[in-house]
Amino acid sequence: MSHVDVVIVNYRSAAYTAACVGAVHRVAQGDGVAANVIVVNNSDMAPDLEAQVGTHGPADFVHNTANLGFGAACNIGAARGTAPFILFLNPDAVLKPGYFQAAIAFMNDPANRKVGILGPAIEREDGALSETSADLPSFASLLTRTLGLSRAFLPAGRHAHSGPVGQVMGAALLIRRPLFQNLAGFDPRFFLYYEDVDLCARAASRGAATYYLTAARAAHIGRVSSSHDTGMALALFLRSRVTYARLHFGVIAQALLVLASYLGELPLRLLRTLFGGKSITGLAVLRAYRLLSINLISGTSLATLGVRER
Repeated sequence: MSHVDVVIVNYRSAAYTAACVGAVHRVAQGDGVAANVIVVNNSDMAPDLEAQVGTHGPADFVHNTANLGFGAACNIGAARGTAPFILFLNPDAVLKPGYFQAAIAFMNDPANRKVGILGPAIEREDGALSETSADLPSFASLLTRTLGLSRAFLPAGRHAHSGPVGQVMGAALLIRRPLFQNLAGFDPRFFLYYEDVDLCARAASRGAATYYLTAARAAHIGRVSSSHDTGMALALFLRSRVTYARLHFGVIAQALLVLASYLGELPLRLLRTLFGGKSITGLAVLRAYRLLSINLISGTSLATLGVRER
């Protein structure tokens, strides 16, 4: 029986997925842990995906006929396993030696039985630690972040130390299977972004803590799949943030956040593209808000709108 099921969702990232699978098997073997890898191919037309992955190690494949979104695909992958722990791992994340030994030992310690979700220290390409844990957002913090008045994550230096946190990033999120099942998995209403925040928030409401463990480490490039269409990626982020506000704080909070997004955040984003912002163009920002507007007014899903524009 496997100690952990590792679920990797592939979308336009076949080479990264293959390397990710290889790293999982190397680290698992080195740590003496039995890992079962499940790759969920989210309607990515990559005919050689299985062959590429196969050169790096065994994996169980699920091929979706449509892009169902990250959370929904994770749920499908998790259902294929039976291990007591599930690790959701982005294809552009690479586990470091000792990850499984540290993470599984921590979760199996009776003193940590109330910890339901675990996140590792994640290094950027330059070796510095990414800010991958945070407090759960309040409505006030969501609003101030939208208006550019506060930082989203914990104070600088916080990520050098282990400890309980409100949320960890879904790029490498370990959860106890019974908790994941009790929560009915990720909420599929989050197509991409905020599904990890929502999962941690719902876990906390059940009394399950989230913990950030520096002894478990990974590296993460980030935005490999979303970089193919930055306008759509931003639209999905904005939509998920609005969805989170409605589900956790109500419709009035949602309306206020939408108002702040258009009147405050949109001009700020456009200004950033003029003064040094190179990760996204002004046209992509305008497209994102146009897609969000269509979605909010008509109810047409962003995924459907994206397909129409191809």
